[in-house]
Amino acid sequence: MFIGAIPIALLGYVIAYGDIIVGDRLIDRVREQRPDEKIHYTFKQVHMLTFYRSIVNAFFVPHPGMAGPIFTAGTASVAERYTNGRKSMDSIFSGMNSLSIAFSLGIFLLPIVTFFQPFLPIALALTLILTGYLCITVGMQQIKNETEMGVAGVMAIVLAVYGAAPGLIVGIVLYFLIQKTKDKREQRLQGGEKEEEKQEAV
Repeated sequence: MFIGAIPIALLGYVIAYGDIIVGDRLIDRVREQRPDEKIHYTFKQVHMLTFYRSIVNAFFVPHPGMAGPIFTAGTASVAERYTNGRKSMDSIFSGMNSLSIAFSLGIFLLPIVTFFQPFLPIALALTLILTGYLCITVGMQQIKNETEMGVAGVMAIVLAVYGAAPGLIVGIVLYFLIQKTKDKREQRLQGGEKEEEKQEAV
């Protein structure tokens, strides 16, 4: 039973890791545009809060955590409104709390859920589009050279056409065959150049 859960655990870790990285970039962006409020955000804090939330969900709440540790689409929506200034949103914490309270009320009030049920496919589509856009934007910011761009592009194509598992496998294989090999070669060349400079200096 536990062995069968290993692939799900690994997939959950990959999704959570990407979610946290996207959240970190979003917070960095709003920090630059709203220096009037100090936002304390650390990876350790996110991991601990996600742990406590997951424990509570597992024992007391009849639904899983929504869309990753920080709910990327909801966080992005709040962060975008937050960047419009204090008149639009006084604090990013009040914005996130308002979003969480609205979701909690929606979960417990069946008439509200029933009323919005016809719009759920549209909302899900918009959520996926927004999340995909943010993930691509953050992913492109992590790329440092053409080799990494090629590996990321091939992995994205395989992932879109054949699914998550083949995409991850292709990405890992290309990383070790192409990107890691090139990085080691560049390190050797840089080491050789430094040795030559030292010999010339002597």
